Amino acid sequence: MTGKILSEDPKLALNEICETCGLPEAKIKAYIEEGVVEVRGDDITRWRFSEISVVRIQKAYRLERDLRLNPAGAALALELMSQIEELKNQITRLQRTSR
Repeated sequence: MTGKILSEDPKLALNEICETCGLPEAKIKAYIEEGVVEVRGDDITRWRFSEISVVRIQKAYRLERDLRLNPAGAALALELMSQIEELKNQITRLQRTSR
């Protein structure tokens, strides 16, 4: 999904997200429980995921695999990476306004 703007609109069903990410349902459920991704829908048959969820799941899985983290550790690492990125953006904005 590189090279295009990713949608936040939840359209992908659980089986589609599993197929796209190449991961079993249990792993996706673990990421949901840890807050890696949010899911829309009342029950598992109606769960829907956005394209952004695909990217977050893939990042979480790479962190797990490469750093030997569990789903909770991957979720924490993603949150910290997001906070670092936001802080960098704030610094950039502050530098622009101080010129």
